[in-house]
Amino acid sequence: MKTEKQMIEDVVTAFYAKAREDILIGYHFKRIADFDAHLPRIFAFWELQLLGKTDRMLGEPLDAIRAHIPLNIHTGEVNRWVKLFAETLKESQASVELKERWPSKLEHFQQVFLRSPLLFSSAD
Repeated sequence: MKTEKQMIEDVVTAFYAKAREDILIGYHFKRIADFDAHLPRIFAFWELQLLGKTDRMLGEPLDAIRAHIPLNIHTGEVNRWVKLFAETLKESQASVELKERWPSKLEHFQQVFLRSPLLFSSAD
């Protein structure tokens, strides 16, 4: 039986495999040199959100908004990201508990991103 940490890694890995090929948002990942090197930080992010802790070394504090500024994302892309993530979670073998906890976190970060003046101007 997999641990919750392993299930988180499986969901995140499956999501990014899908997102990297997605016609609407995949181009962002092609611009990131060695994207796979970022995955442990993303795993740690979701472990903190869902489990309240991580044993991974993070280096500097996580700032999801500032990390995404260089990507010049659009509001529709945030919505697409959430849709693909929700689909991936539904298709996953993650535990019922994780599947119940994750959607509220996705919704929270969707709203945080969409309301961020650092990412979007009122014209976007």
